[in-house]
Amino acid sequence: MIDTRTFYEAVDIQQRFIRQLAEIDKEKIGELINLLTGFFLEDRGQIKFIYGIAEGRSALALYDFLQQSSRYENIMPLTLDDPIRRYIDPEKRNLIIAATGSGETKSVIRYLEDAFRLSVPVVLITSKVGSKAYEMVTGYDNGYVLVIPTLAEVDRRNLTTLGSEFELKLIVMLNSMIPELYHTGQAETGRYFAQIDHFALNASLLKNIDAGHLADWIDKLINRRGDYIVDGVGRSGFVAKAFGMRLTHLGRNVFMRDGPTTPAFFRGDAYIPLSGSGNTREIVEGVVKAKLRGADVFPILVNIDSRLSSLMDSWGYAKNIMYIPVSLEDIGYYWEREMSKIVATKSVQSRPSISEINTYVFTNAAIALSMDVLGVTEQYLRRIHV
Repeated sequence: MIDTRTFYEAVDIQQRFIRQLAEIDKEKIGELINLLTGFFLEDRGQIKFIYGIAEGRSALALYDFLQQSSRYENIMPLTLDDPIRRYIDPEKRNLIIAATGSGETKSVIRYLEDAFRLSVPVVLITSKVGSKAYEMVTGYDNGYVLVIPTLAEVDRRNLTTLGSEFELKLIVMLNSMIPELYHTGQAETGRYFAQIDHFALNASLLKNIDAGHLADWIDKLINRRGDYIVDGVGRSGFVAKAFGMRLTHLGRNVFMRDGPTTPAFFRGDAYIPLSGSGNTREIVEGVVKAKLRGADVFPILVNIDSRLSSLMDSWGYAKNIMYIPVSLEDIGYYWEREMSKIVATKSVQSRPSISEINTYVFTNAAIALSMDVLGVTEQYLRRIHV
C-alpha cells in the first residue's frame, strides 16, 4: 500500500502557513481593510471596477476574492482574462489588485506600468520585499503594498511546490478579510484573526481522512495513461484549474471540461469534478457523460448526502469519492439542492470559501504525495511550469 505520510505532513505545513497569516502586523492588515472598505462603501450609488492582475494559480486565488466582491451591487469584479470586458476605462472609478509571490512576474509588471500611465490606484500583494513589483508600487503615488512573509525553516519544500505557499496564503488572507469588508461598522481586525483561526481549524480536519482510502484513491488516480479532465463551477472551478495545473506539471495531459480544446471522454480517462454540494447541475451531467463513455470518475465533495454521492453509490463507485471534511458549523452551506452556472441562491453566491480552501489544501497535499509515488522532484515539475 502507498505510504501516505507525505500527505499528512503537507497538510501540517499548510496549516502552519495559514496560522502564520495571524502574525502579519495588525496595522498593515487594518490599513488594507480600510482601503478596500473605503472603495466598496463610498459612493454606493456609483458603479466601481476592481481588476485582478496575476498569473497562474495566484490569479485563481485572487479571482476567488473578486467573485465574492460582487456581493455589493455597485462593484464590478473583472480580470484581464475576461473576454467580455477587460479594458480599463480611465473615466470610471477603478482599483487594481495585483498579486505576485516573487514580485518578478513579467506580465504583472507590464500591466502595472500600464496602470501607472492610466493613474489607476494599485494594491500589490507579494512575498518579496525589494522585488521589481514591490519597488514599482512602493514608489507609485497611488499604490499600496502588503507583504505576505514566507515561512522560514521549511526543510521539505517538496511539500509545497512551485509557489504553493504564497498562493494558499493569498486566498486565505483575502477570505479572512471579507468579514471585515462586509461589516457596515468601523473596520477592525478582530474578525480577520478569528477567520484565520477558523480556516486553520478546518484544514486540520484533513488529517482525519482515512489513510487506506487516501492511498487507494491516489493509486487509482495517478497510475493511468488516459487524459485528465478537471471540472468545477464558480469558485470550485478556480480550485479545479489550480489542481489541473499541478497535474500538468506532473506530466499528465490535463483539460478543463469546458475548455475549447477539451476532447470527448474516452475509456481510461480520469474525470475529477469538484463540488462542495455535489448537486451542481453541470457537474452531475458531466459525471453521467463520463460514466457513459467509460471514463473513471473521482469526485471531490463536501456533502455526503448529495445527488452525486447517490449516483456514484448506485454505480458501485462510492470508493472513488474523496470527501473533504469541514467543521459542523460550516457543513450547512453545502446542502443546496439545486444549482447551476445561472441558478444559485444568494446564500450560495455569498458564502465563505470554506470548502474551496480546504480542497485547495487537500489537492496541494495530494500533489506532494503523488510526487512521492512517482519518484519525482520539484525540478521535474519546474520543467513544464510556465
